Amino acid sequence: MSFQQALWAFFGFNGRLSRQAFALAGALLYVIRFYAVSRLDLRMDQNILEQLPSMFLMVMGVLFVSHLALAAKRLHDFGRTGWYSVFFIIGDIVVFLILCLPQGTQGPNRYGRETNAPA
Repeated sequence: MSFQQALWAFFGFNGRLSRQAFALAGALLYVIRFYAVSRLDLRMDQNILEQLPSMFLMVMGVLFVSHLALAAKRLHDFGRTGWYSVFFIIGDIVVFLILCLPQGTQGPNRYGRETNAPA
C-alpha cells in the first residue's frame, strides 16, 4: 500500500471500502486509541504532564476523524450516504461492529466503480 492509498483510506471521505479493509483499518485505529489511553496513567515529569492533555486531544481528534472517514466509505460500499457516519459519534464500537456485517454492493454503485478505491 502506498502512502497516498493509506492517506485516502484513513482520511478520504469519497469512494468505497470493503468489509475486510474496514475491519482491519478500524481495528488498527482502536489499538492506537486504547494504547494512547493506557499511557495516560504513567508517572511522568511535570513538563510532559503539562503538554499531555493537548497532545492527547490532538491524537484522539485525528483518530476520530479517521474513524468517520472509514465509516463514510463503508456506508458508500452498500449504497448509503456517508452522512450516516455521524451515528458513529453516538455508538462508536457498536456502530463499528454493525458496519462490519453487511456485504457491499456487487459491482459499481453511485459512490464508485469498485471497492477500496477513491471514487
